[in-house]
Amino acid sequence: MHRFFILVVVATTTASTAAFADDHVRLRGTYAFTGMSFCIRDSASLGFNPNFTPKGPVKLFSYTVEGVMVFHADGTGTVNAGDFSVDTGGGETGVSSYQITYTIGPDDKLSVKAVPGTYSHTILTGPIAGLTQVAEVADANGLIGEGARTITFVHPAPTVQMVTRSDGNQYAQICNGSPIYIRISGEDR
Repeated sequence: MHRFFILVVVATTTASTAAFADDHVRLRGTYAFTGMSFCIRDSASLGFNPNFTPKGPVKLFSYTVEGVMVFHADGTGTVNAGDFSVDTGGGETGVSSYQITYTIGPDDKLSVKAVPGTYSHTILTGPIAGLTQVAEVADANGLIGEGARTITFVHPAPTVQMVTRSDGNQYAQICNGSPIYIRISGEDR
């Protein structure tokens, strides 16, 4: 009798978990996105204080980005993007790619994290064309629109991101932005 009761509880719990997963944890499709960010950058040797104030002089820059994010139903995905940044030293363009993991909570709240070590960026034009860099990517939270046709994102809190360039320079930076994602292929979830 006890064995049967345990099997019923396990089967019911597994079925409920699977139903929740079908409704709340799957996102499929390819999304085009665009957005703009503003950043402050400091030397990595100086960085930022715990309250996110810089420890030294900062460089202010902004960039626009457009690209494609692919969401797989298993909670993984990829990002490929192009960007154009400007600061007082001029402008530059680049391309980047990285892998992500994501979760969806109640009320279609989306949380996206970059897979550590997968981000790469190549600078295509500008004063330092040809350099590559790796960076930490800040977590992002978003809301999924009706039928998963649109997604909006924001960074939930300031995050210090470390950047290492192929010329050996290292930086600490904090960026904010709010990209919009529009599904261009895939299924309603």
